[in-house]
Amino acid sequence: MKTKIGIDVRPLAYGITGNSRYLAEVLKVLLRKHTDKTFYFLSNKPIHPVFSDLLLPNVILVIETKPIPGPLYLNFILPRRLKEHSIEVFWGTIQMLPLWRLPIPTYVNYHDLNFISAPETMAKWNYWQHKLLSPITLKNADKIFCLSQNTKTEIIQFRPEFKDKCLIVYPGVTKSKTNPKALKVKFPKEFFLTVGTLEPRKNINRLVDAFLRFKEEHPKDKHSLLIMGRKGWGEEGEMLYQKLNTPTIQSSGVQFIENPDENTLALAFHSCKAFFFPSLHEGFGLPLLEAMLEGKRCVASDIPVFKEILSDTCDLYIPPKDDSGWTNAFQVMSGPKKERKPKFPSKLWTWQETAKKIEEVLFL
Repeated sequence: MKTKIGIDVRPLAYGITGNSRYLAEVLKVLLRKHTDKTFYFLSNKPIHPVFSDLLLPNVILVIETKPIPGPLYLNFILPRRLKEHSIEVFWGTIQMLPLWRLPIPTYVNYHDLNFISAPETMAKWNYWQHKLLSPITLKNADKIFCLSQNTKTEIIQFRPEFKDKCLIVYPGVTKSKTNPKALKVKFPKEFFLTVGTLEPRKNINRLVDAFLRFKEEHPKDKHSLLIMGRKGWGEEGEMLYQKLNTPTIQSSGVQFIENPDENTLALAFHSCKAFFFPSLHEGFGLPLLEAMLEGKRCVASDIPVFKEILSDTCDLYIPPKDDSGWTNAFQVMSGPKKERKPKFPSKLWTWQETAKKIEEVLFL
């Protein structure tokens, strides 16, 4: 049985994102359950303070002291660190493995195939990196952890020969403990919520414009739109970031909270009237689970992966580029508040189950 586990923890360097939350929640289970094993956290950047609770006695940090570009780190430095520490198994968590096959069992998380299904949402350098290296990663992996059935289907369509490597490992969800007294920001009285990095794939700019049109058509409406996330790249990374911080937008009921902590995020899910998720493409959609756990109705893009999560009886699907559809959705959700029916089956979506499927592979 493997006892020295190497993990690419670079997602933990950027604060709370869908990728980092998935990794952190699984690690919370594995680290506490397997105290007899040593987990090596490998990264070219320091761990973000929000994840400091993961630094337990059975964790060894292997963090580079000088900044190294991601591709160079992955292909030249990381393999060296694995060898130096005699690591027995490696878990790649960013959908990318070194060009040269590692001499130890190697597993990889796969969130999506954006470079095929949504190339327009990617930065050019990232598009070409995934287009050229994904076939190599899929070949070099001993097992591929797919975050959804949709992701598995995309991989099989792309490279049918890797079908037997694919294992669906859905995320879980946990009701977070909250402390309203520790909240450092003030929420609007009644608000709709969306979360995500400000980048083209998240489609948040379209949602903001739809909300502004809704407010113009219904000037007496008191709802606000609360956006939580971090600055990303492209038009939605720079222009939208500036837009959200202008007094004009803020006076229209749009509030942006950058890099929220766990308590702020959990309280927002608990307090919002409805949750909106307008992504053009997703590997899964973890925030939907968090909203559903709080009994909130959801308005999400009409894309295949969300059909694996949401309920046709109480949630709304909107074509992701349908401007008027999003505007109308705000009108629908501005009516009397309704709880989810039937209630979300939280016992079917647990991080313990996610961790169980991963540990059955990692510790062979």
